[in-house]
Amino acid sequence: MDKRYESIKFMIETGHITEFKQIFNYIPKSLLGKHLHTNNPRMTRLVTEVDDLTVEEIVSISMLFDVDYEKLTRIVFAQYLKDKKIK
Repeated sequence: MDKRYESIKFMIETGHITEFKQIFNYIPKSLLGKHLHTNNPRMTRLVTEVDDLTVEEIVSISMLFDVDYEKLTRIVFAQYLKDKKIK
């Protein structure tokens, strides 16, 4: 496992990462895009528009980081709700 993934797992589990977009402070979008078999423009959009993430992608990302999918879902929803209040 990539050490960065272990770091992301730790930060999600300890509450240091509270929104999906914060993951990309530690890994490039392209790395996750490759894992999800998606292109860079879509990854760029997913960072800011988490409502475009599919359930399958959330599960896949949680498996990649070895994090419970419910924890990942929480940070996705936290970002979604925060973004919707701002707009």
